[in-house]
Amino acid sequence: MRKRRYLKKAALFLALAVTLNTLSLPVRVLAEENAEDVQEVSAERQPDEQIPDNQKQEKVEEPDRNENQAVVLESDEQKTTEGEGELEDSDKDKVSPETSTPGWYKDGADWYYYDADGKRASGWRYIGNYWYYLNGEDEQKPGVMCAGTFQVIDGKTYAFNTSGAMRTGWILESEGWYYAKTDGAFADGWQYINESWYYLDGANKEYPYLMIENVRKTIDDKDYYFANSGAMKKNCWILESEGWYYALNSGALANGWEFINGTWYFFDGDNTEYQYIMLSDCKKEINGAEYFFDGNGAMKKNCWILEPEGWYYALSNGAKVTGWIKVGTKWYYLDPDNQDYPGLMIFSTERTIAGVDYIFEADGSMRAGWYKVDEDWYYYGETSGQICSGWQNVGGYWYYLDPANGNKAFLSGWKVVNGAWYYFNPGGAMATNWLYVGGNWYYLAGDGSMRTGWQWIDNNWYYFYYENDSHGGSHGAMARARSIDGWQLQTDGSMVSGKQAEMLAKAQAYTSNTNYLILVDRATCKVSIFAGRFGAWNNIKYWDCAPGKASTPTVSGTFTVQGKGYYFDSGSARCYWYTQFYGNYLFHSVLYSKYNGSLMDGRVGIPLSHGCVRLQIDNAKWIYDNIPRGTKVVIY
Repeated sequence: MRKRRYLKKAALFLALAVTLNTLSLPVRVLAEENAEDVQEVSAERQPDEQIPDNQKQEKVEEPDRNENQAVVLESDEQKTTEGEGELEDSDKDKVSPETSTPGWYKDGADWYYYDADGKRASGWRYIGNYWYYLNGEDEQKPGVMCAGTFQVIDGKTYAFNTSGAMRTGWILESEGWYYAKTDGAFADGWQYINESWYYLDGANKEYPYLMIENVRKTIDDKDYYFANSGAMKKNCWILESEGWYYALNSGALANGWEFINGTWYFFDGDNTEYQYIMLSDCKKEINGAEYFFDGNGAMKKNCWILEPEGWYYALSNGAKVTGWIKVGTKWYYLDPDNQDYPGLMIFSTERTIAGVDYIFEADGSMRAGWYKVDEDWYYYGETSGQICSGWQNVGGYWYYLDPANGNKAFLSGWKVVNGAWYYFNPGGAMATNWLYVGGNWYYLAGDGSMRTGWQWIDNNWYYFYYENDSHGGSHGAMARARSIDGWQLQTDGSMVSGKQAEMLAKAQAYTSNTNYLILVDRATCKVSIFAGRFGAWNNIKYWDCAPGKASTPTVSGTFTVQGKGYYFDSGSARCYWYTQFYGNYLFHSVLYSKYNGSLMDGRVGIPLSHGCVRLQIDNAKWIYDNIPRGTKVVIY
């Protein structure tokens, strides 16, 4: 009984097979090349861009797959099952609802895939290195392969080429570009691709996920510009018909102050018509201060600004000045109380400010420094702007602005101030120290007041006549070439005494071929050097010396300076800075060791030498440096 049942079933299957073979059911292998519609992205769509600060790169993942779905790996050649063949076109639309042979089957224009269990597949399938989607949700054609279309799957959009293979990368459609990530899902929002940022607009109702290009768009309350390639613009100026904008490194349009290439600019986020436009050729109040911008948009600073109503000044931070400001060496007042134009410079006027009167010149500067009225000079304080009175130091010189004469500057000559005499040079500057005027010498010291009587100046005594002096002479003038109170004065006014005075008197009887004369007194061991001329010699140097000892005396007589030299040696001694006046007779330094330069014998003021005139080394060098050849030397 069982055997008959098995035989009956076998006969049924055999009959079905014969029938199927007879009817030549359409079995066709999917022939299209899966890769032929994969979109390549041209290099021009990859400009060099960086990651915006406020954008996050979306992690690309593999597409979501149903873990229960089977995955069949086949090559293109395997899409046709062995033994399968094509039937005539008239029989194309006839497909068995189930088959025991896995693979692709076409029903009309649609393709389906059957698994090894003979059932029609649905969902994702990875076949021949490509992903396919068999739409099990299609009520009319359950399991039909998606091809040449976009498909929303589990809330994500995918694109499939005409062969049904899932697409990745850039996808060009008539309306523009899309981008499918490596998992095939369309990119939504910011995407960093080939070093540029792009924005795929998932909120586009007509074309969701379409790439934004050649447009300005507000994203998360910030505005961005996108190039024709779709790449976000950044670190660049953008010119529109209404003016300039600037895209920051993040791509967002600059809003407010921006320091670009060493210059400050302001981008007006409050402009309701052209938000974030750069200000140019205008002035604007920002955070309580007013700023000026030139035609290029650069903030003006450290400069005068001319407007139709007058002048303003911008500080180093660009803010308009109100009140006092010093520019260069001058002060200006930018009127904060001007109701129509606060900060406008005042000029050519007198103004009382904080209870003090000021005068402003035609250029707006506060009157300061010297000011001439007719032939008279006045001085206004450099910082105070007030007219000065009495003593005033200007540029390191003292001037007297006479309060008894309307504060006019005393310009030239002698003047008594508070009981003291002062002399003012032409121009009004007070004279100090030595003054030669009217054929006489005066001494005014450092404070400018004229000195009288005996004065110790530069290591010499001088005498200046008192008013109605019993010695005669003009008040304050220096006495010269005479005796005062028993003291001898030279022609230069300096006093000499004792042996020095005797040498001075003796010198007047000699002439010299130069402006110098040297006398040597062997008895007192003194050397005097005189400057001047016959009958008017002044003793300018008076030194101790060491002439020749009794056994080797210094020659006496009248001689002239001849040769000179740096040094000569005598035994173990060395003498420096010698000046020859007769044969081997010289002026030279005291004795030093020729071996180590140490001082061997530095004595002067006693007869000591072998006939030369020894001097301290500095004095010997002075003669060497200053006394010319031909100068007369008198030794007695």
